[in-house]
Amino acid sequence: MTYPHARVPRLTSWLATLALGVAGCGEYGLADETYPVEPVEVLEGELHASVGTGQGPTAMTLAWASELSATERLAALLLAEGSSCGAEQGALLQPMSFQPYFPSSFVLPLSTTPVPAAQLALEPLGGQGRLALGWVVFFQDDNRNGVLDLGSEGVKPERVVATSLDSGLAVLFLDGTLPRERSGTWREWPGELPRGFSFLGVRSAGGESPSFAALPASTSLSLEAARHVCP
Repeated sequence: MTYPHARVPRLTSWLATLALGVAGCGEYGLADETYPVEPVEVLEGELHASVGTGQGPTAMTLAWASELSATERLAALLLAEGSSCGAEQGALLQPMSFQPYFPSSFVLPLSTTPVPAAQLALEPLGGQGRLALGWVVFFQDDNRNGVLDLGSEGVKPERVVATSLDSGLAVLFLDGTLPRERSGTWREWPGELPRGFSFLGVRSAGGESPSFAALPASTSLSLEAARHVCP
C-alpha cells in the first residue's frame, strides 16, 4: 500500500498563530462572494522540482474541475497516475498566495472555500450538498501577474513546473455527502469523507485495483515535477 509521506512539522510562530485562527473558524458552508472565511485551512509541503535559473518569478494556483464530468475525468487521471500535462485547460483557476521557505518548503493558506462555480451539486448523482475537486499547480509566472496563462495565438503558455497530481494527490472540498449507490470512478471513492478540505490520494495493495483514500489536510503536500512538459 502506498501513501504520500508523513507530515514533517515546519510551523513557524506565524503559522502557529494562523492555525489557531483555523480552529476558531466554526462550521463550513457553501461559498459565495458574501461568505468570508479567514483562513479555512493551511496547507504546507515541499517542492521537488527544479525551477531553473533566470526564469523569472513563480506562482501557485488551484485548478478546479468545472463540472461533474470533469471531476470524473480528473479522478480517472489520478487513479491511472497519468500525466497532468494540459489538465489545466478548461479548469477553473483560483490564484493563491503562498509563503516560500528556503530551500523548497512552502505554506499555502486557504483563506476561502473554493470558488462558487467549482462547488458542484451532488444531487444529480443521488448525493447531497456540494463537492469540489482540484489540484495545486506551481508555475513559472513570466508576466508576473499571479495568474496561470494558458497561452493564445502567438503567445506561449506559461510553464507548469510541478503539480500535486504528479505526486498522487488532489484537493477535495466537501459540504455534503456522496451517494450510497455509485458508478464509474465514483465507486473508488471512500465510503466516508470528512467535511471541509482534505486530500484525495490513491492507495493500492498487492494486485488489487487502485482506489481512493481520504487524507487529512495536514498531510505534507509534495509537489513533484510534471511528468511531461507541455509544448
